[in-house]
Amino acid sequence: MAVPRILLAAAALTGTALACLTGCTPADSRPTVAAASSAAALADDGADDLLDDDDDLVDDAAADSPVASTVAAPAPSDPCPAPGRPPGHQVLIIVSADPGDLTAQPARYTCDPPHYEATGTPVHYGFAASGVTATLVDRPHEDAAKPVQLDELVTHLNDCLADRDPADPYACYGNAYDVVLDSHGRIMRIAEIEEQ
Repeated sequence: MAVPRILLAAAALTGTALACLTGCTPADSRPTVAAASSAAALADDGADDLLDDDDDLVDDAAADSPVASTVAAPAPSDPCPAPGRPPGHQVLIIVSADPGDLTAQPARYTCDPPHYEATGTPVHYGFAASGVTATLVDRPHEDAAKPVQLDELVTHLNDCLADRDPADPYACYGNAYDVVLDSHGRIMRIAEIEEQ
């Protein structure tokens, strides 16, 4: 009874092979490749593949081995970061002051000693037509910065630029000011920055 089953299986395989071959022409090799791939896949399903077991061993060993890191080390923190400024604010060093405008240079923060220093070319800045706010530092009394009138700010600036003592309760701190400009480049807000 086992013989007829073997003969039946052989006949089935022969029929399948003939069906695959009759569908192929020399110019069309794709069906042959597909049939060969299908037959190889069927043969592979039932067999144990020793290479797969070896591959697992290699994969496990690779997973356990240390891998060189390509991630960059974190950058060292800046030992002297510039004080943060809100968006739209910039620091200027005032060079001269008139009732209608200021001449100032862009500033950069340096660490030895910590302060702002002038960089670049001096630029003239006018004041906005209305609503300009100005503040000066009241260090002798350790109070918060105080709002002042624009003419009082200009007088204070001229005293500091001329190395004169400004009116009480104020002092000079290096002529660095936090400035906010309007859309036309005019000063809307100016605040003295306290530097040591």
